[in-house]
Amino acid sequence: MKKLPHWRMGLTACALAVCAWPALALEGRVVANGLSDPLYVTAPKGDARLFVVEKGGVIRVIKNGKITKFLDISSRVGTAGERGLLGLAFDPDYATNGRFYVDYTDVTSGATKIARFTVSPPTANKADASTRQEIISINQPGFDNHKGGWIGFRPGDKKNLYISMGDGGSGYDPDNNAQNGQVLLGKMLRIDVSGTGAGYKIPADNPFVNSSSVKPEVWALGLRNTFRASFDRKTGAFWMGDVGQDSREEIDFEAAGDPGGRNYGWRLREGMIKTPGGVGGDKPGLTNPVFDYPHLGSQGSLGNCVTGGYVYRGPTVNDANGRYFFGDCVSDRAFSMTFNADGTPKERREETASLLSGNGLTTLASFGEDGKGRLYVVGLSGVVIVMCPSAAGQTRSTVPPSVAGEPRVWADVASPCTAR
Repeated sequence: MKKLPHWRMGLTACALAVCAWPALALEGRVVANGLSDPLYVTAPKGDARLFVVEKGGVIRVIKNGKITKFLDISSRVGTAGERGLLGLAFDPDYATNGRFYVDYTDVTSGATKIARFTVSPPTANKADASTRQEIISINQPGFDNHKGGWIGFRPGDKKNLYISMGDGGSGYDPDNNAQNGQVLLGKMLRIDVSGTGAGYKIPADNPFVNSSSVKPEVWALGLRNTFRASFDRKTGAFWMGDVGQDSREEIDFEAAGDPGGRNYGWRLREGMIKTPGGVGGDKPGLTNPVFDYPHLGSQGSLGNCVTGGYVYRGPTVNDANGRYFFGDCVSDRAFSMTFNADGTPKERREETASLLSGNGLTTLASFGEDGKGRLYVVGLSGVVIVMCPSAAGQTRSTVPPSVAGEPRVWADVASPCTAR
């Protein structure tokens, strides 16, 4: 995720390929506002709660119209720039083992830490910070950007945690970390966290497990800053939104069953072009994104900072099922697309007016899913919204502006699309 200006950039004229399509009958309803730099929302599969990750080191839980503090590790978390508490993933067996994982930047060393916590019973709405077990620590350079932060489990895989690592920061990857197989920066990692203690194991089927040139934790390399990614909860396909430098934003795709080992090209390539600035190039075996777009000021631009999203598999919302939803955190625009088996787009529609209009959400930091697969959108302005059906001619409910530091819940996450 790249640094944002202090002012919000306005929307640009949309490309004909986007605007020619009619808007879906969708509505973005406010679930909560007044949060402090929320970066992500998620929930264990089948759970009726929603968990909100705040950059400063707090995870909040929303249940029965109330919001409470689930975990507070703010004393451990460094928050300068793009550092912070950046990711949360629940163990696939959370309902029985109560285990969950977080990705954060250590306040003292600046390293990326992946840690496990355990809740007992799993239905409890407060976690004990003393249950922390450190899984992996990854050293970072002194730059305050490009820390990645997304973590997740592929559907059907109960052992292996995927970890997104940015290239470590500055601009144009000055140490060429993303192409250096001997460092874990600029990579997607995959590690076995099924043990009961601290640490991890290397999955036997990782693509570089027998390599002398690439570390065995690596699943894919050549990534700049995959701040947000997701697995299709129905098919297991892998979608990654990789934030670009100064020219292109990209979305990468791996079909379910892909053995990994792909090189997505950074810093040699930015999107589908050679990286400008004297560092661009090419080499055999690079994998192009399935979709990229130019930055603001260029024809066809959607924005300057891609926010990777989700293929919608939740309760029926008109024809949203099976569409990939994503956005841009600088232009604050949202889109959806249908796609071919290889992830390449078939058609694309803009969803900004339906999902984001009038609800106070700005600086679109993330999409997320709840336990039933409903789609949520999170803004650093402190707002969390949920995608709901919107009947023709229906008037939206009015939600008062949020007050920073005063979180307020406006919907019951057990049935957030029920009329207020």
